[in-house]
Amino acid sequence: MMVVLGSVLVHKSHLWAPTQINREREAELIYRGEHLARGIAAFRQKTGRYPTTLAEVDALRPRVIRQIYKDPMTVKGEWNYIYNVPTSTSGNNEGLPIIGLRSKSYGNSVKVYQNKSLHSEWEFSALDPRLGGPPPGQQQPGNQQPGNQQPGNQQPGNQQPGNQQPGNQQPQIP
Repeated sequence: MMVVLGSVLVHKSHLWAPTQINREREAELIYRGEHLARGIAAFRQKTGRYPTTLAEVDALRPRVIRQIYKDPMTVKGEWNYIYNVPTSTSGNNEGLPIIGLRSKSYGNSVKVYQNKSLHSEWEFSALDPRLGGPPPGQQQPGNQQPGNQQPGNQQPGNQQPGNQQPGNQQPQIP
């Protein structure tokens, strides 16, 4: 009787274990992705631009991320980056501003994150207000155009670093 009960429990745990492992890896993916997206948003707030590599975010002092986490859903741990501009047709994205990331895993998820059920669809973006991005409908500092001033920044001399003044316009990527 004990042998039969033991074999049933082993069989049940064998079916349960992979699902539990995936659930834990997905929780880690969400933690790491949101952490790095918050770091990208903090980098943007401090420097007035988006980073072109995660190493730039890691090098910022005082620190805004603990470390450059790897993607827990893939063997190599590499991320797919979300760029602020359309990616080139040649596939060379070097030097483009990174606004977020997503997993390279195309597997189905156990969890549903932001109404998405594929790991590769889970986007962790610095533009997400939950992760430190601007509130919906509000422009981030550093991207103001003449005639599109936010309250509190209309007085001369009250310009923050990165804000544009008439006559000194430089194209900036939001």
